[in-house]
Amino acid sequence: MSRKLLAVLATTAAALAGVSMPAAASAATPGSTTAPEVRLLLSVTFSDADPVHSGTRFGYLTCDPVGGKHDNPVEACAELAAADGDLSATDHESGVACTLEYAPVTVRAVGWYGDEPVRYKNTYGNHCVFAATAGEVWNI
Repeated sequence: MSRKLLAVLATTAAALAGVSMPAAASAATPGSTTAPEVRLLLSVTFSDADPVHSGTRFGYLTCDPVGGKHDNPVEACAELAAADGDLSATDHESGVACTLEYAPVTVRAVGWYGDEPVRYKNTYGNHCVFAATAGEVWNI
């Protein structure tokens, strides 16, 4: 999928979510210590099987400058930088024991990490597993 098409899709999704999209991202220059620009449209969708959590939450994360529609963009950007942009590496083990009921929570991200397009999806078994292991990026 071309970068232009991804930008159009991300802008359309952001417009539907009521989020404004800044200009496209560019990577840091080689050899610099500046983190790459990050522009991510995020969503967290809760299963109808969950009696407490439902629907879909939308957020937008920017890094360099840090901001967006996010509950804790500073921590989320630090976590993403430590994972070198790999969203799957932002999960962590917490030691919390969760029940085995299946009420899936699905997270999605689309956007840019520097010059690299991001398209990510992961499903957690239930809200407990999501809350115990999902990274700060998903705190929207």
